Amino acid sequence: MKRTERKQLKEDELATGLSRFLKWAKQHEKEFMALAIGLAVILVVVVAVNLVINYQRSREASYLSEVLTLRAELDKKPENLEKLQQMTRKTRYGRIASLILASYYLEKNEVQKAEEILAAVKDKGRDLIHYQIVDLYAQIKIKKGQYDEAINLYRQIEKEKPKSYPLDVILFHLAEAYEKKGEIQNALQIYRDLQANYQNTYFGYQAALKAMQLESSR
Repeated sequence: MKRTERKQLKEDELATGLSRFLKWAKQHEKEFMALAIGLAVILVVVVAVNLVINYQRSREASYLSEVLTLRAELDKKPENLEKLQQMTRKTRYGRIASLILASYYLEKNEVQKAEEILAAVKDKGRDLIHYQIVDLYAQIKIKKGQYDEAINLYRQIEKEKPKSYPLDVILFHLAEAYEKKGEIQNALQIYRDLQANYQNTYFGYQAALKAMQLESSR
C-alpha cells in the first residue's frame, strides 16, 4: 500500500472515530451533567471537611459548631440572630460568625446588612475563611452593579493564588463579573481558560457551557 493511501486511511479512521465519540458524548449529555453536579457537591464537602480539620484541634472547633447550630435553627429560633450578632464581635473567632450571618442576610436579600458585616472583617487573615469572605463580598458588589470593585477583588485573589481556596471558583466569578458588566470578550477569555485548565472540575465544565453560550450569541 502506498504511503499516501495509508495516510488517507488513517485520516479516515480518525474522522470516523471522532464522529462516533461526538455522537456518544451527545447521547450521554445527561450523565455528564449529573457528574458535574456531583463534583460540585464533592467540592462543598471537601471545603467543609478542610474547614473542620483546620479548626478541630483548637477552641475554634466548638465555636464553629456553635455558629452552625445557631444558623441551622435560626428560622425556628429568631432569638439566635442576636446571639450570632454578638459572636461576630469576638476578636479572634468573629469572622466565622460574620460569614454565616452575612450569608443569612444575603439569602433574605438584605444586601446592605450583609455588605456591612463583611466589610468589617474582609481584610483580616489570609486563610480559607478570609477568601470565603472576600468572595462573598465581591458577589455582593456584583449584585449591586459595582462590577469594577468586584473585578478588582477577584483579580487580587488571582494574584495571590491562595492554596486554601479553589482558584477556579474565583476565576469563574471573575468571568461572571465581566459578563454582567458587558465586557464579553474578557469574560469569554476567562471561560475558555477555565475550560482548558480545569477540565475535570465543576467550574471548568460550567465555564465550557458559558463559553458556548456566549460564542453562539455573538
